[in-house]
Amino acid sequence: MRRLVIIISILLIAGCSAIDVSQKQQPIEILETNPTNYSSAYNQYIAIATYFGQQADVPYIARFRAKEGLPSDFKKSFASLSNLSTSAVFAYFEKYPEFVVGMQAYLNAIIRGGYISHDTGKRLLRNALQGSIKSLKTTPLPTLN
Repeated sequence: MRRLVIIISILLIAGCSAIDVSQKQQPIEILETNPTNYSSAYNQYIAIATYFGQQADVPYIARFRAKEGLPSDFKKSFASLSNLSTSAVFAYFEKYPEFVVGMQAYLNAIIRGGYISHDTGKRLLRNALQGSIKSLKTTPLPTLN
């Protein structure tokens, strides 16, 4: 009888241990999900890309890189109308791809001021977008040490 009690006790302890182990195991999440609330700058960036039919070309990283405003050296680079060419705009936004939304605001202001036509503004904004997309697509990945 004593043996039976000991055997039952051992089985109960072993069974409880097995249950305890299975309860401690948590599913391992392989990849974290990214936030779905994007900045208003990104939403405007996508609106610009959609207007020009290039939303499919916008790389995923733009969700996190798009900014409002313009870089501090913008006024130096585009000090006069002669500096504001489509090729110069393309090259500038290859260097500063996150500021396309700021360029849109700037172009709207100079169009309203009568400095350039609406069609010229659209060409310049398209080139800014294309330079930005090209640069964002070639963004180097971080290195892990």
